[in-house]
Amino acid sequence: MAQTIPFSLPFLRSHSIFTPPSTSTSTAQDDDWELVEKQTDDLVGQKYSKMVMRDKDLLVAVGKEIRMMSLAGSEGWEVKNGKVGTYKTLKSPSLTFTIHHIILNPNGRQIAVVGHHQIVVLVLPKNSYSGSNGEVECRSIPIDEFQFSPSSNDIISKVSWHPWGEGGNSLWVLTADGKLREYDVLQPHDAVQTFNFLPSTSSSSTKFTAVDPLSRYATSFAFGPSSTVDFSPLMVYVLIANGDIYTMGPILPLHTEMPIRYLQGLKAYSETKLARIQGEARDVFGAGQAGLGRVSFQHQWVESLVKQVRLAEEARQRARDEISESPVSRRTSLLSRSTSIRSDSSTKPKPAEGTIRVHPLHLTESGGPASGPHRALLRQGPYVYSPAPQDIGNGDEDEEQAATDLLVSDVPPPEGQEGEGSSVIAIAWSGGRVDIGLEVDKPEPRWLSSRDPSTSTPVIPIIESVLLPFPQSDAESINTNAPTFLLDPLYRDVFYVQHSFGVDSISVRALLEASRGDETEDELPSSQVTRYVESGGSPVKPIVGMIDFCNINLGYGLVALASSGQAAFVELDIRISDSSALLPASSSTKEASVKLDEPDARSLLIVKPLDFDKLTSSVRNPSSPYNPLATLRQKIPDSAKVITEVKPDHLRVLGEISSQVRNRTQAIRSGSQAVENRLDLQVKELQRQIKLLRDCQNQIADLKKNVAINRAEELLAKQQDLGSKLDGVVQKLSEEFRPDIGDSERKWFDELERLKIRVRGGSGIVGISSNKGKALITRTQVLREQLDAIKPILAQSQTRQEDVQDMNTSQKYGSKQLKPLEAALGARSEELRRLMRRMEMLDLRVEAYGGAEDD
Repeated sequence: MAQTIPFSLPFLRSHSIFTPPSTSTSTAQDDDWELVEKQTDDLVGQKYSKMVMRDKDLLVAVGKEIRMMSLAGSEGWEVKNGKVGTYKTLKSPSLTFTIHHIILNPNGRQIAVVGHHQIVVLVLPKNSYSGSNGEVECRSIPIDEFQFSPSSNDIISKVSWHPWGEGGNSLWVLTADGKLREYDVLQPHDAVQTFNFLPSTSSSSTKFTAVDPLSRYATSFAFGPSSTVDFSPLMVYVLIANGDIYTMGPILPLHTEMPIRYLQGLKAYSETKLARIQGEARDVFGAGQAGLGRVSFQHQWVESLVKQVRLAEEARQRARDEISESPVSRRTSLLSRSTSIRSDSSTKPKPAEGTIRVHPLHLTESGGPASGPHRALLRQGPYVYSPAPQDIGNGDEDEEQAATDLLVSDVPPPEGQEGEGSSVIAIAWSGGRVDIGLEVDKPEPRWLSSRDPSTSTPVIPIIESVLLPFPQSDAESINTNAPTFLLDPLYRDVFYVQHSFGVDSISVRALLEASRGDETEDELPSSQVTRYVESGGSPVKPIVGMIDFCNINLGYGLVALASSGQAAFVELDIRISDSSALLPASSSTKEASVKLDEPDARSLLIVKPLDFDKLTSSVRNPSSPYNPLATLRQKIPDSAKVITEVKPDHLRVLGEISSQVRNRTQAIRSGSQAVENRLDLQVKELQRQIKLLRDCQNQIADLKKNVAINRAEELLAKQQDLGSKLDGVVQKLSEEFRPDIGDSERKWFDELERLKIRVRGGSGIVGISSNKGKALITRTQVLREQLDAIKPILAQSQTRQEDVQDMNTSQKYGSKQLKPLEAALGARSEELRRLMRRMEMLDLRVEAYGGAEDD
């Protein structure tokens, strides 16, 4: 029965999916000719992302192949031939390059496989095939083979899927020359849109120039956060290696599935902003300063987008009406039209629930240029950092750092607080520095127009610069280091930094909470930085892949992958700010009421706490008024005079006064009783605490007795005695053991005796006659003497044979004369060979039995 290991994420590191391919296997399967990748002199180190997770499926890129396994291991992993678990390999004839990145599309059906100069999209198998093993042929879609090929000079900086792409088919590629291209997977041969974030330069002007080469190298890009109702989701951020950030927008995929709520909110936002700006701009100069032209362009763009949606909906409604109302007699005349309508409606699936289909205004739905004038988008930037981040980093101080990755995240306000969230921008540098800033002024779409002459530069306040600890001894690894970001799946204020030396977590929660507060403090709290995974050793094994997840089956954690195939699993903690928030309100109130009635196990004094202030106020200020003197003066004005006669009014007033005195006395008695009850409760609590102290003393005394220790020592001593006795018994048994000889063994010994007698001679007891004992030896000696006597005869016969052959050669005997001679010589030589073999066998037997006799 095969051994199995139960499914567990901590044991994931032992799975065979991370085992590197053997060199012998890879060379045997390769062809005679192998395409060697050309040497590159990149200004920025190579970034890696060789691991992704799709629901319960894990995909890992190893060399030039992609492996896939299921993490829904209910039956465990089988151990066979030293390998733990199985996986399947996704095969495609287009995977001929070393894989650097694998990026899963939003719906989990496709994966982009990225090399240094090539991109291939694989259609993944369904989840039902997760349990199969071996190789699985997948459909592959090469992306723009003319632009991205092994001989291409375009270095791929980053590849990402647009979250609003229709069917998850919108793939965006940024190259080092600053060009951002969109590719439709259904039409992968050419880019459907191209945006240039760096001005183009001729090759002749770059030979001798003082321009920083890092300022001409684009390293990363990010889409704006999609959780806001302004223009941020339509903006694209591009990071340059020297740290500059440029933005451009509005940018949409060619086939966009936009949330309806966002378009509604964007329409309301643009109308409100336009009305506010028009109210502020009282004249022409005020309009220019307020940016009325820019806001007007934005409002026109939103209105055009809404009009596009309205026209598309009306066209679909007319098509549905024509199909439903078309008569049977007109079927032949409307055949072509109805067929085209049915084909369009059938081939194009409905958009996702809560979304609508739109396309960029300057393009048609098929990707061609739209009719009418369209203004070009304005590139905004570079951003100005205020204050400028400190130029610190690990490694050589003279070595210039390069910005490698960009993160834009919108952090919502904490629960229970109103207001807008905070937009965080983070920049990772090759030297281990991470700059964290807040985007105070959100970017807005802008076009090239004289009506928008404002040239204001966007500003990002840098609130903190974090320096990650790197080993200073490995300067080469620091120079080729390229950190990348990964956002936490559960909390928007936590992100992870993957670099060559490990994985770090940065939490800006405290920083954002302090920045939202009204109180002005001299210093903001620092971000919480935690090193989760560290790659040690010499040379350093860089981290080439990382995934984080949060689901009911796998829990909440992250997995990191090193270049050597080693994997590390880290289980993360979920924040619980208030434990009562995890329970329903009704149940929590019921439990609270029950707990008030039950005595507290820790202290009797907090079951029903005594409010001394309330007790004192009840005595001093009773519910009924108490002022006898004022009552007497009010009811009997002449109370100061001498009373000669008691009247009914006097008795009535005395009754009221006596009632007030009784109420006052009762309040004092109630307060006194409450104090006495409190004293009794304190006495009980004192007795309970004394009892607890006595129990503690008894437990301490029991511990001091060391009963368990003495018993353990006695058991150890007994065990040692038993061990020594057992050793003695085993030794005695081994000494007294005499095994019985069986029938087969006795026959074998008898046969040996007979052989000894035969070798030594005679038929009696072995060794009684020396002459007879030398029988075989004597015969052997005689045979040797005969052989020595025969050898000269053989030599003479051989010489005579040679002479005869010479004579035959000289006399030219015929074949009839030579045949009798050859037969006689052959018979003689066969007899000689038989004698020699017999002599050799006798020599061997004599030597063997002679050695046995000596023993």
